[in-house]
Amino acid sequence: MTARSKSVLFIFLAAVLWSTGGVFIKATSLDAFQTSFWRSLFASLAILMLIRPKKLLLDSTTVIASIAYMATLILFVLGTKLTTAANAILLQYTAPIYILVLAHWILNEKITRIGVITVALCVMGMAIFFLDKLSPEGVIGNLSALCSGIAFALMTVFLRKNKGGEPVSAILLGNVWIVASCAAMILVQHQTLEAFWLTPQDALMTGYLGMFQIAIPYILFVQAIKHIQALEASLLSMLEPILNPIWVMLFVGEFPSLNAVIGGSVIIGAVALQNVVVARQTARN
Repeated sequence: MTARSKSVLFIFLAAVLWSTGGVFIKATSLDAFQTSFWRSLFASLAILMLIRPKKLLLDSTTVIASIAYMATLILFVLGTKLTTAANAILLQYTAPIYILVLAHWILNEKITRIGVITVALCVMGMAIFFLDKLSPEGVIGNLSALCSGIAFALMTVFLRKNKGGEPVSAILLGNVWIVASCAAMILVQHQTLEAFWLTPQDALMTGYLGMFQIAIPYILFVQAIKHIQALEASLLSMLEPILNPIWVMLFVGEFPSLNAVIGGSVIIGAVALQNVVVARQTARN
């Protein structure tokens, strides 16, 4: 397999593993910060065992990518807890909108006509989500998921920018930021160390989230991002927003609203269209 073909496979595998997050985040009895704390603690340990990095890079690009990673994960968990899993994942996948601009600005990657069309359709799909009559918590959940997409775009662009270095450093460092910040939030909210207690069921679920939904797929993603463009990497991972609501619907019994289905279909359709066009252009070249 070529490096690019292997990278495409890695991102698809990562997307499948990422897609299982909604089920376990919904099923655990922990709140958003407790879930994020334990998930990233387990993820950090898994990365250290699997990769065994000899050094941790602290250059500006790595630090920015790690902070964006931290925001991506915490905001996504918060969004999933406060709105439907379908809304959370589909709004996060507005990331190509921001990647299109950021990749041009930071990486000098070309803005194409199909890219602009994709962005316009994604904005239209995103607007449909907010036609739902939501509780205040639901609005906060949707906004958290939307901001998670912005953070994911920043993370993807800066990981791509650091392709010649050790991008796994950003992922490991980001998990450390999450553990530290969420520990502080848990203590402020609950004011007791008992808030860190895990039931056996929650331990199994957060352990799975840390190792199989975070550590392994992000290791695959940072290897793949070295060989394909930032926007393409985001588009290839669109299997996640398709599978995530399906797993939640099957195992948790949560159904997306009609507006979420319509808006999500517009977003996924636009992203799929761009992916097909980019693939054909790549084949011709």
